[in-house]
Amino acid sequence: MTDTAPTGTLESLQAAIGWTAEQRVDAVERRHLRDYRRAVGLDPDGTEVPATFCACFLTEPPTMPAALEYGLGWINGGDRFEVHRELQLGDEVTSQLTFTDVEEKKGRSGTLALLTFVTEFRLPDGRLAVRHVGTRVRR
Repeated sequence: MTDTAPTGTLESLQAAIGWTAEQRVDAVERRHLRDYRRAVGLDPDGTEVPATFCACFLTEPPTMPAALEYGLGWINGGDRFEVHRELQLGDEVTSQLTFTDVEEKKGRSGTLALLTFVTEFRLPDGRLAVRHVGTRVRR
């Protein structure tokens, strides 16, 4: 019988702070924006791009090896979007997820790791458009 119990520790997560996912490039396309706006209850023919549209471009769940070794699954612990420049149809954004912090807590179901990831969405000229700060929980 193979032991499939998680082997990760808080120390291995702390050592991974600074880890980055692969950089990715995405475009704000009309079809995707229409579907997104419909899904969140907005007029699908509108052209305003909500900051939360960037959630479509997130690397989810994070593929960080140290996190995958800790616990048995992911829970979304919350998201914050900071808008520095509103996105527009046709914008191309480059993003990269970075692991920035971890905290361990005791919960009713056992020990949890609260991991903080930051993803910056930059325009081709390097300007920051949106910063996403997400908390993900491993249990």
